Amino acid sequence: MNDTQTDSTESGAASYLPAPVSAPVGPQPMYETDARTASMLVHLIAGISAFFSAGVLGFAGPLIIWLSYRERSALIDSHGKQQLNLQLSQLVYLLGAIVLGIVILFGVGLIATLPLWGLYWLYAVVISFVAAAKANAGEYYDIPLTIKFLK
Repeated sequence: MNDTQTDSTESGAASYLPAPVSAPVGPQPMYETDARTASMLVHLIAGISAFFSAGVLGFAGPLIIWLSYRERSALIDSHGKQQLNLQLSQLVYLLGAIVLGIVILFGVGLIATLPLWGLYWLYAVVISFVAAAKANAGEYYDIPLTIKFLK
């Protein structure tokens, strides 16, 4: 019984039944409203966690949402990448500020580099809320001043 199955009836004639159809495998697309909500949450969670962790843990929430839903919605894929690029850029700039601050005049440079990083941190928190509003409207938004780690 390869593609069809036989069923014998009382009259002895065989009737052929089609083979059972299996359910499609893979991610199912999301409704537009669900995609907008998840895209908005990518940015809101990042902004709130960046605020409370000084930018160090801002990538965790967006990473989980992006990995969970990126194949189900192009909107979530785009906004997740944008937010992860922002959070990774923020971490790179923090490490750069610390290294440059230590190298320049043996730590006295931290007086200049850490406040500059603080301004970028503030920018990252504010732009996360701007991007959340764009995501909730269903718009694709490229966050400026980020390194494009994920394209």
